Amino acid sequence: MATVTLIRANPVFQVYGETAWNVAVGDRDNYFGWSVRPFQARDSALLTGVAAHSDNNLNQSTDLIVRLSPNQGPVGSGGLIRITGVMVR
Repeated sequence: MATVTLIRANPVFQVYGETAWNVAVGDRDNYFGWSVRPFQARDSALLTGVAAHSDNNLNQSTDLIVRLSPNQGPVGSGGLIRITGVMVR
């Protein structure tokens, strides 16, 4: 039977536009899925890319490319987003 583990980061501030976030979670043997959501009102978050990386010691990390935009005109320079993931073993 599969075991599902939730990975949930604290909300982080992102300026409007596109930013790459590096998540130092992952391995070559399990499934990892990622999501990004606006944490406050009047913003839209779009996950535009996902890339997994491995070093010489098989330590893995994931880059999440996130585009944040305001829904009803910008209020400030950005907003809070929450990155969540699941690991299935």
